[in-house]
Amino acid sequence: MSHSETKTDRSETKTGRSEIKTGHSAVRTGLLNSEFRCIEWTIKSVNQNAYIMIAITGKSFFSASCIATELIMNNILKIGRLNVIGDVILFLGKLCVSLSSALFAFLMLDTHKYSSAHNKTSSPLLPVVVCWALGYVVATLFFAVVEMSIDTIVLSFCQDSEEHQGTAQYAPPLLVETLNDQNEMQRLTQGP
Repeated sequence: MSHSETKTDRSETKTGRSEIKTGHSAVRTGLLNSEFRCIEWTIKSVNQNAYIMIAITGKSFFSASCIATELIMNNILKIGRLNVIGDVILFLGKLCVSLSSALFAFLMLDTHKYSSAHNKTSSPLLPVVVCWALGYVVATLFFAVVEMSIDTIVLSFCQDSEEHQGTAQYAPPLLVETLNDQNEMQRLTQGP
């Protein structure tokens, strides 16, 4: 084996090792990013629920956070079921608002005013897509407030149930009927 072949083999080996090192560092970076996203989501969730419990109970942040976490863990099936249904309905609401704003933009661009030679639009696609995106952003911001109020109502219901030995005393009858469906809870916990 000549000296030049050995140098080539060594440089290929070094290149291969550096590629492996960059592959490992990319995997590590990806894992760290996902771990940080999980931590960030947990902190946001704890903060939101703690602030709700501060408003309900008037206790300090740490105490309210402990109460909120305990309420959520004790009523995980009720809260989980309601959150899934609520998320679907909120998404459909966002979609409805954004699509209606896009439809309104298209209808507005389709009028005679925007069809004449001076104000003619060559294609309404870009303005309609921009209106759809802006409508979705506005709907997301608005429905974030609605989602916070849903979370507040659910945590208030759980707190009321906890204080009165499992029966919510101050909740409206429809909410009690919806969240205290024992047959559904038994079916979910026992399985098929």
